[in-house]
Amino acid sequence: MEKVENIAKYILFLDKNNDIFINKLINLQGRDCYEGNVRLNKYLHIMQMVYLAMTDKKLFDDDMYAFDNGVVVNSVMNNYAYLKSNKNSYEISDKNVKAYIEKMFNILKYAPLEDLIEISHQDEEWKKKHNYYQKKDQLIDVDSQKENYKIMCADFIDMLNND
Repeated sequence: MEKVENIAKYILFLDKNNDIFINKLINLQGRDCYEGNVRLNKYLHIMQMVYLAMTDKKLFDDDMYAFDNGVVVNSVMNNYAYLKSNKNSYEISDKNVKAYIEKMFNILKYAPLEDLIEISHQDEEWKKKHNYYQKKDQLIDVDSQKENYKIMCADFIDMLNND
């Protein structure tokens, strides 16, 4: 299992033209946030779901939480600027994981943000927990959703297998 910080840095590194993870301030459901930060967290959530569906293992072990605009990795959300400015210092030890991240990045890279949020909103864990206000109640249990992810992520898995 890789560290989520390194996965996030590598995803940011793959944005060679700096046109995907932009620092544009947007308003989503009454909250101001950076578009690139939201997008990165959706990539991480989707990559976690697909990886778990394919391998029965987590891509990373950091906690994820159900927020209004989908699932987020709190440490990534809070350190987005640092991660972006240090994206060249990633360390991915498993070459298969690295290849997986690259393939998923290429699948997701030009998806509209609204579509990524909608995918995040399809997660049964998000549906159950996004209305809570205390962080402990918003904690996502991805392991409990393995079978749902296999169904939900079937198209992504097909794309990865047909590459």
